[in-house]
Parts: sequence; C-alpha cells; structure tokens
Amino acid sequence: MERKHLVSLLCMFLACFVVFPALGSGQDQAAASQTFRGMNGKPVFVVIPRGNAEDAMAQSFIAANIPMWSSSFKVGTTTFNFTMIGTNPASGNATTSVPVVIIPIRFHFANGNALSPAVNACGDTATPLARVTNSPIFKNAAYTVGTTSVGTTQYVDAYQRANFWNTVRVSAPNYHVLLGPVTQKAVQTINVPAAQGTTQVGPCAKIGTVNINFFDLKAQGLITTLGIPATSLPLFVDYNTFFTFNGCCILGYHSATTANHTYAVAAYSDPGIFPAAAGIRDIHALSHEVGEWMDDPFGNNPTPAWGNVGQVSGCQNNLENGDPVTGIAFNKALNGFTYHPEDLVFLSWFAHQKPSTAVNGWYTFRNTFKTFAAACP
Repeated sequence: MERKHLVSLLCMFLACFVVFPALGSGQDQAAASQTFRGMNGKPVFVVIPRGNAEDAMAQSFIAANIPMWSSSFKVGTTTFNFTMIGTNPASGNATTSVPVVIIPIRFHFANGNALSPAVNACGDTATPLARVTNSPIFKNAAYTVGTTSVGTTQYVDAYQRANFWNTVRVSAPNYHVLLGPVTQKAVQTINVPAAQGTTQVGPCAKIGTVNINFFDLKAQGLITTLGIPATSLPLFVDYNTFFTFNGCCILGYHSATTANHTYAVAAYSDPGIFPAAAGIRDIHALSHEVGEWMDDPFGNNPTPAWGNVGQVSGCQNNLENGDPVTGIAFNKALNGFTYHPEDLVFLSWFAHQKPSTAVNGWYTFRNTFKTFAAACP
C-alpha cells in the first residue's frame, strides 16, 4: 500500500476512534515526544483496517489462509455480519491451531540508543522474548470465570470458549482456537531516523517512540522478505517502544496486507510507564492485540455504535473487543512470573444481548461491565 494511502486511512481511523493529546498540524515527532515525556500521552491501541474478509474466507477454504468463519447478529432490524478466526462453535467440537511466527524488533535510534526484546527487561532476569514465549498467550493455564471453569488452555482460547459458552458447554466442550506451533525469527533491527522517532528516560529502561506509518511499511516488508505464509500469524514484538501519530502512545495494533495476510504488533513494556493505567505492563498489549485479531481480524466487523468507555472518547462501531477495557488487567502467575493480560469484552456486549450468551451471563471475561453497550449518539 502506498504511504499516502496508509496515512490517509490511519488519519480517518484515528479521527473517528482515538483522541490523542492536541498537537498543532505543524508540530513534528519531537513535539509528540515531549507530550509523552510529560506523561500526558494516552495509552491506546489502534487497528489499520485493510484486506477483504470475504476474499480471505475463500482463501481459507482452500487452505491458503488462516481458518476463518462468519456469522451474524441482529440488533433491532439491522443485521451485523462478522468474521472471526477458527471455526464456528455452533458447528461442534473443533480444534483450530494457527501457527505463529514471532518477529522480534530491535529499534536503533539516531541518538545511538537501542531497545531490543532480546535483552533482559529492566529489573528482570529474563528477556521480554522469553517472558512472551512462556506467557499465558502461548502456554496453558487453568481459567475459572467466576466459579465456572472454562478449561486449562491459552488465555485467548479460554476467552473465546467463554465468549460462546452457552454453545460450548452444551454441544462443543472440546472447542478450541489455539496458537501454535510457535516459531521465532532472528531479531530484526530497524534503524529509526531522527525524523521518525526518538528515545527518552523512562521509570526504568528508556522508552522509544516511532512513527506508526514508518514502522508499518517496514513490517509489511518483513512479512514478505522473511517468507511468512498467509497461513501463519506474524507477531511483531518490541520492548518499551510505542508508536506515534499526531501524539503518543500506540502500544500495539493489528492489520492485514492487501493480500489478506493478517498480522499483529505489540510492545512488551515495563511497569510504571502509564501510572494511571497500572495494568499496562508486560503482555497487556499482546493479549489486547491477539484478542482483537481473533474476533475482528480485518478491523471492520461492524457493530452498533458504542463509546465513551475504556480508551474510546466519542463513538466507535467495530468489534474491537479490547478497546472498551484498555488498561484493565488481571494477575496470572505462570512459569515463575506474574503476567498482566487484559480483560476482553464478549460478543454479547456489542450485540445488545440480554441475557448475555457468554459464561455466567457476563459481558467481559472479568465481569467489568454488568450490561451490554450503551447506545452512542
């Protein structure tokens, strides 16, 4: 995709769905960095809608893409169609395994600083990469939602089972959408010109900021040059580096290439960077993006308008199941480390279903919301 088109597309998205600290049109990356230095940067996640779900479904039928399924829900007289990763739980027991290729990104900045997920995280005895690969995103753990066990599995699979619990518990108890096998590419170094990013002092390690358009072109190029097939999920992981667009801070995003190859990007971050959202640390961003990739792979599953909740100021109308609960985390101890995955919102919240058809009649995995989404004018 041409840079001009990408910038235009992202501008359209951010104008509709994300409010950043106000910066004048003539201000540049240095101004965005200063905004973050004062801790005025808003931690957010974005999606770059790209690709065609219908074409991707056709590709998946001939094993040329990740397995996908489609269904719909109705609110009032309007039908909302959606596409998700895996198989339809209404079709019965099925286990989908999506291969994942982790691509570690080392950012080398013009000021000489570098941030890499292959170096021990500040104050830790392990690297971000080691923490990620041994995390609940890829390793099994037991999950109890309220008093209901939804299985011993990966976190996002546990979420998806809970999401469709009324079906799973009755007719598809062995339903799963898993990530694996997991492989890892060599660390990829991206040199960041001064005009595209910089670093600054953080509460522990340094913090990097990189223009999202600059990086996204690099990411799409790496998918091609590294030869990652469309039947795998490329997962870009960095350390303490956030993306900027007219301000800071984008902690991760997901998208697809024009050939419908989905991918996700997430920062592994130190605690204390966003004091008002203490749950944003370690795999918080990763859990957000993997959850949204599974339920809204192309970023354009429509929903009734909702908003003024979580990271969203104003109205939003897509099935981004992490955005309403950005910053809301829970502790999950695994492999000698306490992780902080994000809560995720169930389909019933978007679909205005009462009672919810998810586990316990809940609307999020951690019961953050007690009813479905309020209409947004």
